[in-house]
Amino acid sequence: MAGLNIVEVSDFTGGINFRADQFQLANFESPKMLNVEIDPRGGVFSRGAQRQLNTTAVSGTWTPRRITPFYGASNYLMLFTATNVYKSTGGNFSKLQYSSGNDVVATNADGMASAVWGKDLYLADAASVYRWATGDTYATALTAISGSNWQVTPDATVHTLFKAKHLAVHTNKLFAADVTIGATNYSNRVYWSLENSPENWATDDYVEVVGGGDGIKGLAVVSGQLMIFKQNAIYVLTGYDSATFQVVELTNRLGVTSSRSIAVAETGVYFYVHNDGIYFYNGSSIRDMFENIRSLFAQEYINLTDRASISLSWVGKRAWLSSPYSTSTTVTTPTVNFVLDPSIRSGVYTMFSTSDSKGLISGCDWVDSSNNEYKLMIHPTEPYVIKVDMYGDEFDNITGTDTGFSSYYRTRWFDGGSYMQKKMFRRPDVVVKEVTTPQTIVVNVYHNFDESVGNERRIFNLTQTPPASGLIWGTGLWGENWSAGAISSTILTGSNLGLAKCIQLEFNGPSGQKWGINSIGYKYQARKVKG
Repeated sequence: MAGLNIVEVSDFTGGINFRADQFQLANFESPKMLNVEIDPRGGVFSRGAQRQLNTTAVSGTWTPRRITPFYGASNYLMLFTATNVYKSTGGNFSKLQYSSGNDVVATNADGMASAVWGKDLYLADAASVYRWATGDTYATALTAISGSNWQVTPDATVHTLFKAKHLAVHTNKLFAADVTIGATNYSNRVYWSLENSPENWATDDYVEVVGGGDGIKGLAVVSGQLMIFKQNAIYVLTGYDSATFQVVELTNRLGVTSSRSIAVAETGVYFYVHNDGIYFYNGSSIRDMFENIRSLFAQEYINLTDRASISLSWVGKRAWLSSPYSTSTTVTTPTVNFVLDPSIRSGVYTMFSTSDSKGLISGCDWVDSSNNEYKLMIHPTEPYVIKVDMYGDEFDNITGTDTGFSSYYRTRWFDGGSYMQKKMFRRPDVVVKEVTTPQTIVVNVYHNFDESVGNERRIFNLTQTPPASGLIWGTGLWGENWSAGAISSTILTGSNLGLAKCIQLEFNGPSGQKWGINSIGYKYQARKVKG
């Protein structure tokens, strides 16, 4: 009998990889994981809880589109649906109105366009235009550009704004795209206001962007450039005034179908291209960020006909892509989030789903007036805004009830360097994160590249008991630990994994409890190879 071989695996930083055949996965990649985070220094652990911000359901028809911060005289969180605009200071939401009993009503498919100018929030769609300051009870209706109310020089007595699908602030001007003048729509036109005068506009201050299909789909600002998104092309507007502005084509191969496919980060802009994945523009070049999971499209795991369920957000320094994902059926609501962390390697993915099996949509970071920081997303079917990455909580709470969520991590196939040689795999040692309450991690064992559901060759439990309380040095107080919480690790030994050429382990965490794995120690004895 050959001697005992040992191999330690502590690096899980490759994240999930749908692109490669499992036989080709790198040592640090996983073919399957849900609701677990990747530690950039190694190890995996259960994600933070996802819990409601507003405890009372948002009123009206629930057709959420996005949330955005508005830092005016007070800090507000703005919620946009397909029909209304809502505001919150950190609790429940109320409708924004322009007079008593009269709601600001949206008609754009993606909700009203918005842009913050100082302490004012400008709102526009194809039917109406408004300005609102946080100290005002009601929004102020502005005069829509009609084709005869232009200004050559700033005029503080004139208050006009384009009916538009997109707004952005750039180079001390307000920009409006896909505009309507009178009864005529100019879907490929981008206007800019007079310098430092967001309510004054000149008749010739615009560019017409006709390439890339009909209609501008979104605007974003990065590195002193205004990105103009079309469905089949992306342009940048460079310069700083009417005399220097010029349009440059960035690409005629990529584009977006909706403004909800654009997420602005601190270092650039992430955008989702339909049927192609996420890309990143840093102000000088475009980078493909979807290579590891692009095979989702070929495998038809994402329902590409349900474009409304797909949105991209930048929350907590990570890009969150909501997707109507299923490996077995066609779904018409977002069921998962593919979460891209660009700080690990060249960018790696995890996959999250709520306790009610949904993917959250169109989020943002926000700070309230008391300087409390929030990472927020929207639930797609329940009328609530959701706080995410709540690592101090173990349960989700979507509609008012604490609920556990499933979580698991599956390893790549381990063959000890040769899939041709049978091996007797002994009891593995697993370094798990220390806990404060008893818990059990269920481990499924698969053999010889057969990872079909129900084909587990063995199942065993890793049961962990929290460390006993001890004596604090210098105080003589029994029953108290030296640290405030469980920050250490402990080694647990599993059961024999059996005779196989290669093995794969799937760790299923306990619902409603934090858990994590730092390292797996394989032990095996190789058998002789027969000719």
